[in-house]
Amino acid sequence: MPAPSPAADGSDLFEHTLAQLGPKLRRLRSPRQLMDTLRWGADQLERAYASAPAAARAAVACRDGCAACCQVPVDVQAHEVLFAADHIQLHFTPQALADTVDRLAAHRGRVAAFTGNQRDHSRQACPLLQAGSCSIYAGRPQPCRSHHTSDAAACAAHLADPTIEITAVYIPPIRARMFSVMLGVDEAIEAAGYDERAYDFGSALHEALTNPCCLDDWLRQRSAFPDDCLAEPPAPLPEGT
Repeated sequence: MPAPSPAADGSDLFEHTLAQLGPKLRRLRSPRQLMDTLRWGADQLERAYASAPAAARAAVACRDGCAACCQVPVDVQAHEVLFAADHIQLHFTPQALADTVDRLAAHRGRVAAFTGNQRDHSRQACPLLQAGSCSIYAGRPQPCRSHHTSDAAACAAHLADPTIEITAVYIPPIRARMFSVMLGVDEAIEAAGYDERAYDFGSALHEALTNPCCLDDWLRQRSAFPDDCLAEPPAPLPEGT
């Protein structure tokens, strides 16, 4: 099926992604097939950006070394975590992997201590951020791939003060296209019966890299990660229940 002609609201990309990904997910039988399928989804996001209007792409302020967005909470679904974990396991040296696991463990401990909405307003460098750059750029999750703004100063201000609104510097023609693909991927995953819960990226990635059962659980259409990795862990049950 050829790529669709561009639509201003990105609806063509949503329908194309959903139609193409559904059959791929139904044919999944192995971890490698899964990674190939997820790589297809990542490629669709890159194509969505590349096919955005030139004027919109020219307005993007994001550059190498600009890492304000790498220090805010990232909500992801399980398949994004598994894709990132596979990238790390394929490309990192044993020492780099061990160091990454240590940083992820520290991140997970910090997040676990948050109460209420503290996580939403927290600021901490992503454990995968190295010398101002993403160490898993080709394997980064969807929210990271789809974040583009027209003003780096606004991103810096939002980093310093989470109450500062950043939506005004999003670039609508790009954001609409990227989110259409993201929604297409996520809806196809959910429709196929796979884990659709929202996880804290760093916490779930630590689990994925230290627990080999996570991938198998996902393929068996179970929850891939424990509740303490959720972006919003469930409230504790009242005493006596």
